[in-house]
Amino acid sequence: MKVQRTVAPTAAPISLGTLLRALGGLWSGTRLRELVGKELLMEFSAQGVFLVSSGKAALTVVLKALAAGSNRRRVVIPAYTCFSVPSAVVRAGLDVVLCDIDPATLDFDYQELECRLDDEVLCVVPTHLFGRPADVDRVRNLCSGKGIAVVEDAAQAMGGSSKGRQVGTLGDISIFSLGRGKNLTCGTGGIILVNTPRYLEAVRSEYGALEEAPILEVLKNWVEMVVMKVFIHPWLYWFPVGLPFLGLGETRFCTDFQMRRMDEVRAGLLHGWKELVAGSNRERVAQAGRILERICRQGIDMIPITSAESVNLRLPLLVRNREEKDTVCRRSRESGAGVSPSYPSTIQAVPELQGRITPRTCPGAQDVVDRLVTLPTHRYVMERDRRRIECILRGAKQDGRFSESHRRTLPAGECGHR
Repeated sequence: MKVQRTVAPTAAPISLGTLLRALGGLWSGTRLRELVGKELLMEFSAQGVFLVSSGKAALTVVLKALAAGSNRRRVVIPAYTCFSVPSAVVRAGLDVVLCDIDPATLDFDYQELECRLDDEVLCVVPTHLFGRPADVDRVRNLCSGKGIAVVEDAAQAMGGSSKGRQVGTLGDISIFSLGRGKNLTCGTGGIILVNTPRYLEAVRSEYGALEEAPILEVLKNWVEMVVMKVFIHPWLYWFPVGLPFLGLGETRFCTDFQMRRMDEVRAGLLHGWKELVAGSNRERVAQAGRILERICRQGIDMIPITSAESVNLRLPLLVRNREEKDTVCRRSRESGAGVSPSYPSTIQAVPELQGRITPRTCPGAQDVVDRLVTLPTHRYVMERDRRRIECILRGAKQDGRFSESHRRTLPAGECGHR
């Protein structure tokens, strides 16, 4: 059998030494969790830091804390975002309110957002999607004086900045995700940063109600991290991605996720987190720059959605139409290039939310669903992979059929099946 090099859409490599050292957390009490918490507190100058079992759990804790002191029930989120965001809103017992987005920035349509901010809105959740910073300051200005909290969703942007300030410090409360596809991972995990003092005790109370993770769950996460370390490599990733029951790359809406405090083994996996995040982000920015240079040099008519401050968890591009997107993604699956369609629908179209949200159209979000692809930017992307990505993007303009002239400009084997 010929093995195909298959690039994961995103990856956060972790060392064997870190994996082995983290097992010491089984005997450390709460020391490692407290150490990481103190480091985060100092780095972000936050009022409080809380470590939990996932990014979804982090957002749920925050929303429940805000709701406990208010009779407001509405949470405004982007109409195109990770399905974990509305999952957390529903899990917290609150109402999802959608605001359309600007396809050029993946940020809110601010004219519409201003119209959504009534006296029933509890909070707004601006999101740094794919590591591209949202304009949180603009959200805060719109919410000022209305009693509306700003919850900064920095799940995909740890280590990034916006207008020279660290993401995670911009909202009243901020969250990070430490899932397997993020730029820093401990398998599953989440961080809550409380930046506005008046919310600290409410969040502390909700965090205090969480249980510790049982030992079997702790060990299961550690074993999954070991497996991920082995199979995330492009020469091995073809194997797990070929097992449908694993559901790799699938986006699901679910509300039955675990709500725990972060365990000590996960905290141990965050050893040296600051250096790990900085290194990961440097690699991703450099990779994105190399890919964009190729796209520009070849005159490929696709629009990158990035900025000078993006940490490029993945590099988002807008292609011309849905047909071109489908061609790009199909060719990527066939060749293992790691180009991904990202989220499959607007939040409005999530089946589990039917009847929970007001029916409406979100043209900006739908345009992104129809045209957005994301390119891998992690450390495993090599020159040969960048050539494959370039070939796929150019070939899409012939409806996925590569011309002989395109084949001749690249090394043999790069344009088709490997």
